Amino acid sequence: MTNEEIDQIVQRSIANREYRIGRETRFYLLTIKYDENLYGVKLLDNHKEIDSDDIPGRLDAAKTASMKMLQHHFPDVMISDITMVHFKVDRPNGVPWQKDSIDVVLNLFTKLKSSTTGIANEAYLHGGKPETMKKTLAKNLILYGPPGTGKTYNIINHALRILEPDIDTNLLTDPGRRDEAVQLYNRYIESNQVVFCTFHQSYSYEDFVEGIRFVKETEGYEVRDGIFKRICNAARAVVTNRRHTYDFDLSTTNFHKISLGNTKDVNDDIYDYCIQNNKIAMGWGNQVDYSQCNNKEKIREKYFKFANDERKFGVDAIERFKHGININDIVIVSNGNYKARAIGKVTGEYEYDEEGVIDYHHFRNVEWLWVSKDDADIVPVERILIDKIFSQQAIYMLAKEDLNIESLRELITGKNEKGTGESQFVIVIDEINRGNISKIFGELITLIEPDKRLGQKNEVSLTLPYSGNKFNVPSNVHILGTMNTADRSIALLDTALRRRFDFIEMMPNYDVLPSDVAGLNVRLLLQTINARIEYLFDRDHVIGHAYFITERPTLCFYIDVMQQRIVPLLQEYFYDNWESIELILGGAGKSEKDQDFLITKKKVNASQLFISRSEMPEYEKTQYTIQTNPTLKALTRIYKQNENENANEQEAAE
Repeated sequence: MTNEEIDQIVQRSIANREYRIGRETRFYLLTIKYDENLYGVKLLDNHKEIDSDDIPGRLDAAKTASMKMLQHHFPDVMISDITMVHFKVDRPNGVPWQKDSIDVVLNLFTKLKSSTTGIANEAYLHGGKPETMKKTLAKNLILYGPPGTGKTYNIINHALRILEPDIDTNLLTDPGRRDEAVQLYNRYIESNQVVFCTFHQSYSYEDFVEGIRFVKETEGYEVRDGIFKRICNAARAVVTNRRHTYDFDLSTTNFHKISLGNTKDVNDDIYDYCIQNNKIAMGWGNQVDYSQCNNKEKIREKYFKFANDERKFGVDAIERFKHGININDIVIVSNGNYKARAIGKVTGEYEYDEEGVIDYHHFRNVEWLWVSKDDADIVPVERILIDKIFSQQAIYMLAKEDLNIESLRELITGKNEKGTGESQFVIVIDEINRGNISKIFGELITLIEPDKRLGQKNEVSLTLPYSGNKFNVPSNVHILGTMNTADRSIALLDTALRRRFDFIEMMPNYDVLPSDVAGLNVRLLLQTINARIEYLFDRDHVIGHAYFITERPTLCFYIDVMQQRIVPLLQEYFYDNWESIELILGGAGKSEKDQDFLITKKKVNASQLFISRSEMPEYEKTQYTIQTNPTLKALTRIYKQNENENANEQEAAE
């Protein structure tokens, strides 16, 4: 029979919808055999032909091509909407159409979906879609997928691509250099360019943006910034409010914290005067001139004689202000314990002002390098110190080992560690779907849109409810989130959040798993388990490859994984529906001695358990137990059953 004649038969058969076998679905993938080395494929959507092609080669190539065709036209297709049917004109039973098993469809679907996701993710690491590979990075991105698919693992790669746009791609893709990548990522965490939080049911706006908290140092309640506001303030400080630059020498330059006035005073005259007149001032020491005091002892003598103040710290404060700070040293003006509002370079020696315009009499000249415009632009302490906060002492030298040197250098010199461009900042939100998004982000959900950020054409600022400060989101802040679809489907995610984020699906990557460990094909094992989970449950609950990753693959390791992690996870998924678990694991043994199964089952009835059975129902129950010492065969039977069935189907189909 010629190909044209086969085509005519197929067209009549399709017109009569003879390919429909069993439950009707939206999509039909039709493969038609013309001869041993040529097959046709057709894609139908609601019984209308969308695409078709001729595929040279064998049947498996045609089936793969049809699945690729479907995923090209409908990338978000669900497995439950697909039926695959093969046409062979000379079948012995006279029925030309034969429906492929769900396992065949699932294996093809999962394999192609995984490889497509891998290509997309690799392209994203290079900055764009596969066909363009442009260096455009999403401001707001969520990696979503089932557990164990490498979402948190890959967050590091995405963060490093943002922080270092010209990073060596090999560092991100070579598993042998993973430790190097993690070390680089940790350095950015130490410099507070990367911050991390986890959303949960109790996480709130007050934790994320700002809220009223009890402050132990002041024994009172204050408005405290949340993690998102702090990183936005840190990022904003990089690109605004710099007055002068100073390329300091760390070996000869010391850093000092100083307080100027009362930050709680609405009329902050002392701070305003100092900023306007390029000075720093000291309130300790009262109206006494220490110009002729060349050492601390002379300061002490004059202080206790004339200052009318018996507090010993006053002597230390004047000594530090007059002798402890050298010209070209840097002073950092604090705003409470958690913020800084100005940074300056000392340019003059101690001066005494008898008149005291602002009731302070001790001054030194400075060149202000960086000054906040208002409370919204104040620098968080993390940009100045590492794992420290400011002390309440009016003046003291900061230990160099506590300084966030890279951050300070950028604030003061206008250059980051690389010497070019403005620094980027990343906030990583783990389990973003577990929190109440509307409650946590509040009004800021609008501000995170790329075109609503600071400096953009549609820039938006809002007034925060607790502090009353104006607030906006800088363009150099990036939000990376992870989402476990087993906890909550992406379809249930807050609509406002979905519209403002890009999403990358992370599905199991079977290629990273070994195909032979003491006779166990780990790759095929996980593929088979996931195909069955997707059929019995859904694709949001498939199992990720990370469960099976180890530096030293052994049969004992994989048996432990199945016993201690996979079977308990299946119990959670199926709510102890052991019949479904049995189907996934390839059956159950009939006794505890049957070690060729991962689980065993036995029938029990009331007569075996109770002495008096008059009140007990007369029916049997099935009890399941996890095998304590399973063999290799307990794992291989999961996929070998499918291998044999698929081989038989393939042979019959061809």
